Order: sequence, then C-alpha cells, then structure tokens
Amino acid sequence: MNLIEPQKDLLIGTLLGDGNLQTETAGRTWRYRALQKAEHKDYLFHKYSVLEPFCTSPPTYSEIVDPRTNKLAKRWYFNTTVHESLRHYGNLFYSFDSKTNKFVKDVPKSIGLFLTPRAIAYWYMDDGTLKWLGKSNAMRICTESFSHEGVLRLQNALKVKFNLDTSLSRRSNNGVFIGYRLEINEKNSAHFREIIQPYLVDCMKYKVSDGNKGHL
Repeated sequence: MNLIEPQKDLLIGTLLGDGNLQTETAGRTWRYRALQKAEHKDYLFHKYSVLEPFCTSPPTYSEIVDPRTNKLAKRWYFNTTVHESLRHYGNLFYSFDSKTNKFVKDVPKSIGLFLTPRAIAYWYMDDGTLKWLGKSNAMRICTESFSHEGVLRLQNALKVKFNLDTSLSRRSNNGVFIGYRLEINEKNSAHFREIIQPYLVDCMKYKVSDGNKGHL
C-alpha cells in the first residue's frame, strides 16, 4: 500500500509540527505517532481519518500528570503500524546523534520539494498561532525546536515556492536562548491565509487571522 497525496502532505506538515516518527530498529523501520490535547480531539480524529489505512486501532484517550507543570494533561493519540512507506520520511527528517544516542528531528535539506499548501496548513495547525489577537493580523509558527539552519531552509522555501516573506525572532526561556520562530507579519498575513485556508480543519481555524484582527 502506497501513500496518497493527502497522506504525504499530512506527514510532511505534521512532522514539521507536533507529529513524530518512532523506530525500534535503529532507523530501518518507522511508525508515525500523533498526539493532541483533549481540546483538539476533532483535529486528532481528522489526522486519524487520513492515516486510518495504516492503523490497526482507533485513537486512545489518556490522562497524565505533566511533570513540567504538575497539572493533569488530557489527551488523545494514535499510532500507525510500522510501514515501509514511512522509511522515506524517517530518512528525511531524522539523523542519529551519537552524543545523545538518539534520533534527532530537523528540517530536511530538500524541504522545498515537499512543501505544498496542504502541508503548510497542517504545519500551521500544529504549531502556528495568532500573534496579537484584536490588535494585528500577524501570525507566527513555533519552530524553535529546529536548528537555525533548518528554520532558514523553511524561510527560503516559503519565499521561493510561494513568494511569502517571513522573518525570524529569537525565542528564550528564563533568559536562555532556545531557538528561532517564523513570523508572518501584517503585510503577508492575507497571502498566507489564502495559501492554507482551503485545507484548514474547522476546529483549528481559530489560529488563523481573518484580515480584521480577529480569527476565522
């Protein structure tokens, strides 16, 4: 069974966002995992509906105490089976770090070949947010988990493929620099919305500006 275009776009977009691939065979085989907080259940079930042919069980609900906040986290998740079609994406996004003895995810050097409007929509629904609701149409995407070079690759791909100008902002936590975010300013917000709007899941439209300093 081969992946179809909507499945490929979901994988590319969500691997740029909250999705991840898991391997227990040193990168020879992979499975995909999606997890969302309970408030985004509909979005999680949408992802499952796209990838259902690669799953053997429906999404599962779980509750866990978040060690960072000591608060109860309510969430939904699902896993695909291990599948040959996912090896390509494992090779694209992951490299083995001998220092930590783990696979590390970063933006593929060839990301420009795989970015489509639908993939960008998934990416934004996963990790995007309005910047100043009620004051601006600007938006941002949380990319600080990627390397600086990886974020620059995304910025360049958006410009070359979609003529979308973005900027980078530094992100710190308790005064410690952790990475860069992609910023979509007021001037470019309408163009960005036009790119992703046909592919937005209803429950995630609140993340996207409406052109009047509100949200869709």
